[in-house]
Amino acid sequence: MSGARVLRLVAVAPRCHLCPDEDQVLADQNLTVTFYTAPGTARQAALCEPCHSGRPSRGEPDIGPADLAWRAVERDVTTLLAAYEECRWLPQQGELEFAAGLARMAWTEESIRAAVRDAGDNVSGGKLVHVLESGSTYLVLRHVAADDPAQHSLRRLVDVLAAAAEQPTGGPPRDAA
Repeated sequence: MSGARVLRLVAVAPRCHLCPDEDQVLADQNLTVTFYTAPGTARQAALCEPCHSGRPSRGEPDIGPADLAWRAVERDVTTLLAAYEECRWLPQQGELEFAAGLARMAWTEESIRAAVRDAGDNVSGGKLVHVLESGSTYLVLRHVAADDPAQHSLRRLVDVLAAAAEQPTGGPPRDAA
């Protein structure tokens, strides 16, 4: 046994089950839900506070499909908003005007589907429409009310773009220096 290596178990702080792995967000052990990994197989999963309070199924003890869809939408919206604010993505004027129209309408799965379907050619290939027409966005909209916290990031992106539609440059507002 002289060449045997001793392995020691090390306690690892649990990460939030819904946050992307690259974020390494620590979970709150008091905020646990049941996650079904396969039919009939369940395990406890911990969440961070933002995921616990923002997910569409926050009143339920289980993680549902809408929660997983919400996390995907959150990732896409956060990435797109960061790209816009850092001037790595500058939407066309038609896309900004589309966002302004979205900001004024009632948000339901049906209304967003209709808006995306009726979007003109200069809008339909844009990144905002790409995020909106994902099955994940429609699934979230199907499960929550228009003012639900699960929609806050998406609504913020639309509001920022709608405000930019009123800017003469069509881009993010610049700090006055």
